[in-house]
Parts: sequence; C-alpha cells; structure tokens
Amino acid sequence: MNHEDGRIACIDMEFGHVYGTHRNVVMPIEVGAVVYGRDDDMPAFAGRIFAYDIEVEVWQNRIGPLGVRTGVKTSVANPGKGQDGMPYDPSHRLGGREWRRAREVAAASFTDLGDFMRDLCDEDEISRFAFFARGMETKALARAGFDLSGYRCTDLQHEVRAALGMRDVLSLDRASCIIDFAHAQGEILSRHYRYPVPEVYDGRISPHTAVGDASRIFLLAREFYAEKDGFLTAAGEYFSECAAVAAKNQEV
Repeated sequence: MNHEDGRIACIDMEFGHVYGTHRNVVMPIEVGAVVYGRDDDMPAFAGRIFAYDIEVEVWQNRIGPLGVRTGVKTSVANPGKGQDGMPYDPSHRLGGREWRRAREVAAASFTDLGDFMRDLCDEDEISRFAFFARGMETKALARAGFDLSGYRCTDLQHEVRAALGMRDVLSLDRASCIIDFAHAQGEILSRHYRYPVPEVYDGRISPHTAVGDASRIFLLAREFYAEKDGFLTAAGEYFSECAAVAAKNQEV
C-alpha cells in the first residue's frame, strides 16, 4: 500500500435476501469504502445505504471471545424505514405481485451499487481494490455493471492464509483480533496505526457494517503489508491464546 502503487480502495458490502423469497432474491443493502494513498497519508471514507422500503433477511454471525464464531443470528430489516432486528419467520413467503417488486428493488439496488463505484473511482482516482473474501463482492459488481478488469484486485483473506500457511481461511473477526482493531472517540486504530474518522461515518464503524468492515480491511492491509513481521508474530501469539482457551474449555 505504497503511494507509488496508486490509491487503493478497501471495499466491503453487506447483502440481504428479500424476506419471503426463501433466499432466491438477494440485493446489496450497504457498501463501504476506505481509500488510501493520498499525499497527506490520510484515508478517505465513503459509504452508501441502499434505503429501499422493503424487508430483507439479515444473517449475522454471533461472535465470541477472540473473534470465534459461535452461531448465526437471523433477523429482518427494512433499510428504507431504518428498521432492524425484527423477528424472522422462515415460513413467510411473498405473493406473486410481491415477487415482482422484490426483483425490481433488487435490480435497482445493484444499479445504485454500480453508480456508487463509478463515482468513487471518478473522485478518488482508484487504481487498486482490496477485498476480504471477494467472492460475493465481485459477483455483485459484475451484476452492477462495474468492470473490474482495469484494476488490480487483492483478496486479503487469501493472502493472509498463504502467509500463515493455513489450510482454512481466517475470518475478518479473527484477523481483526490479531491486529487489535479498535474504534474509539472518532478514531480507528490497530497495533501500529491510528486514523481519525469523519463524524458523518463515525457512528457507522462497527463490525458487520459495510463502512466498519471496510475500516477493518484497511487497517489489516496496513498491518499486513507494512508490518509483516509484527503481524506474523502477533498471529502466532493469537493462535497460541486460542489453543489455550480451547484446552481450558475442554477441562471444564
């Protein structure tokens, strides 16, 4: 992530399945970006919520100590009305006309995603993108009509796995524990870095939100590329702690 490499945008998206379609209609509900590579060494934040008046299923991991997943929580949200945490009924199913509207709203949200990405690139002169587990994001961008072929793209999840010699990939929650990611008093920080967050985005910095996860990806990239030895040492300490906790739990 050096200046000579051009500006890099760390991207995250949150998706929802339209409630009542039994996961057959998916749409982006939020996108976040942290752009780095400016002369003043300061990241720029960007994000958009696709606030359509439609109910979507939100599947969110439950996270325990050390970032380990303990389960999945499913709820219903309406981005257009700013409602979330509503109860989920797996038997709920849309009627015929509601299916048509679901597809129309999903198509509109993908169009909005494409517009956001083009505006971001026009404004910030992006040359590279960094993702964490890029599968859904790249498929969404293709559907949104945004062409990635002219950009260098990095999947940090795969690069971290290769550097650590792991068979399985590491979640962003666990990677964030390794770098000691935190958000407090208008700043994001990690082991070696600290950056201010604009007030307009400060309230949106939390795990599993698009701007929050883009921030975690950004600081993970800073730590991984610029402080590689320190990152590998911290990862070894983290896995040792995980093993100790697991062994203690087995004794109980």
